[in-house]
Amino acid sequence: MNKDTIKGLLILAGMALALAVFLVLATDNGVQKLYCILRAILHGVSITNIHAVCGL
Repeated sequence: MNKDTIKGLLILAGMALALAVFLVLATDNGVQKLYCILRAILHGVSITNIHAVCGL
């Protein structure tokens, strides 16, 4: 892997972390909602349906 690929992966990981922190801080029951979103993604729920599944 070259430097550009590693930089890109680090940027994506940072954005995912920032989104997770925002979700926890900005919503009621943020930890439970974050856990619900992660479970939904792992179980194959499409991104467009996560709001309906997790009640966002």
